[in-house]
Amino acid sequence: MNLTTTKDGSTFHARIADRLAFSDHKAFRDLIQTVTQSGARTCVFDLTSLTSIDSAGLGMFMVAHNEGAANGWSLVIRGASGHVEALLKLGKFDRILTLQEA
Repeated sequence: MNLTTTKDGSTFHARIADRLAFSDHKAFRDLIQTVTQSGARTCVFDLTSLTSIDSAGLGMFMVAHNEGAANGWSLVIRGASGHVEALLKLGKFDRILTLQEA
């Protein structure tokens, strides 16, 4: 996982690039903690440069969604395409998470 973060007002932006896999679990947990500590009301995961995700990566989005709900921020997934978009739709994540086009 290649990660770049910024905060703009009450929105935290996390650009997640390359691949998201089980091996990124700790870094992803740290990201969620950073979002919560930032005081953001919304967190946008920009996936425009994410080319691969495994089942653990998909599960991490659910962890982020639940942590956000428990800590007062909402999650938006933006820009998923190709393999990543297909897996999100196949897993019906669009029924649980807010998915936006780029």
